[in-house]
Amino acid sequence: MIQGSVKKSQPTWGGLPLLLLVLLHTGCGADEPAVSEVEPVAERVVSVSTVLIESRDVVDKASLPAELLPMRRAVLAAEVAGVVEKVHVDKGDVARSGKVLVEIDTRDLRQRLAEAEAVFRHRSELFRRAEKLLARRSITENQYLDAVTERDVAEAQLATARLMLEKSRLAAPWSGTVAARHVEVGDYLAPGQAVVELMEVRRLKARSPVASSDVPFVRLGLDAELRLDTFPDEIFRGTVTSLAAELDATARTLDIEVELDNSDGRLRPGMYARLEIPRRTYPAAVLAPLAAIVELEDARVVYVVEDGRAVQRRIELGPVVGDQIVVTSGLEAGEWLISEGQHQVSPGQLVQAIDA
Repeated sequence: MIQGSVKKSQPTWGGLPLLLLVLLHTGCGADEPAVSEVEPVAERVVSVSTVLIESRDVVDKASLPAELLPMRRAVLAAEVAGVVEKVHVDKGDVARSGKVLVEIDTRDLRQRLAEAEAVFRHRSELFRRAEKLLARRSITENQYLDAVTERDVAEAQLATARLMLEKSRLAAPWSGTVAARHVEVGDYLAPGQAVVELMEVRRLKARSPVASSDVPFVRLGLDAELRLDTFPDEIFRGTVTSLAAELDATARTLDIEVELDNSDGRLRPGMYARLEIPRRTYPAAVLAPLAAIVELEDARVVYVVEDGRAVQRRIELGPVVGDQIVVTSGLEAGEWLISEGQHQVSPGQLVQAIDA
């Protein structure tokens, strides 16, 4: 009988490589924890700029384009025919009321006046004789009436000759500035021909179209303000003196005129300005910078700082005032509003105000 040898199985740990046993022994020492502790992640802080919200009375104003015009303007024309003999003014000169601007050669007119005077003297003498003859009943009533008529016609012709001589000297009807001169010495003038353009500039009027939605706020006597790019740091004040009778059919606007003082002559007709007229007054209005408003799909919001965190507020807006806007709800005076960095924060975000 042949005996076979029997192989005994080895223990489980005996099959592990020696290196693995060493690693397990060194990694599970009695003095070290089995699981390491995880350090917490620090919350991100966003730096923002803030402004303190204040309230003040605000007047909502309509800002309208306007053009400055002379208070009045007239084109003075020749009333009698003749050759220009003298010109006393030039463009830009100031002419007082009654000042002679242009004179026409009057030799022909003076001759006509002399003839009219002679005819009037003759007809007047015939009238006096007719009176005496009628008193003696030497002429009829009709003959006397003929003498009266001829005397009256001669008197009217004399008055016309004197008037034509007077009109040969073109004078300023009111004080103003010469805007243009259309004649020179030696020119022949026909009746009705333009000679001089005169305008009054000591007072000006600003003409502006008002949108139909703003017409209810406009009335005669309303105070208005004008701003010009030529004088950026100044405000010129005037009064509404004219309202058009109807709206422009195409533009749906109403023309108004505002009269203002220009006695110092700084303003010139033709300048463009912005006319501001008051619409509504908002007492103790809350104002926010336009740049601080965040536009969402369904709302407008701002962010304020409370306990170091950004808080979102839905707001309702009123009129724009310069670079600010009236907030009618959602924001209170005394709060700190995020004016820069609001697009980098979310509700509850930890923030650091760099200028609070």
